[in-house]
Amino acid sequence: MDNDKPVYQSEYEKFIQAYVSGTTTAEAVGVMVMHMAQYYSQYNVLYATRLNTFNQTARSFEEKRDESTGKSISSTKAKSLADATEESCALNYAKVHVANIEQMLNALKALQRGIMVEWNQGNNI
Repeated sequence: MDNDKPVYQSEYEKFIQAYVSGTTTAEAVGVMVMHMAQYYSQYNVLYATRLNTFNQTARSFEEKRDESTGKSISSTKAKSLADATEESCALNYAKVHVANIEQMLNALKALQRGIMVEWNQGNNI
């Protein structure tokens, strides 16, 4: 899932193509905002799940002992080991998806406001 183009990105790109061709209405932007809000909530849940999984992995490294000394490994070493795991990679991807969707939502809301302003100005002439 993480290496493929996410559905939200494909949907956004399709929307942008429609916008460039001049076939976008304020209602279409509103629908797209609702879709992105749904993706945002889904990816936030995914992010929370990945964060919990990563935290469990990180804790397991903190509980390990250095085989050569028998002492607990340092917190810096535990963090480095945890950061090199698949769980860390999955967490980073989830974080990027949430940030991407947030940026797309902000752009769509700005576009929606712009279309509404244009519509209001056109009707006040």
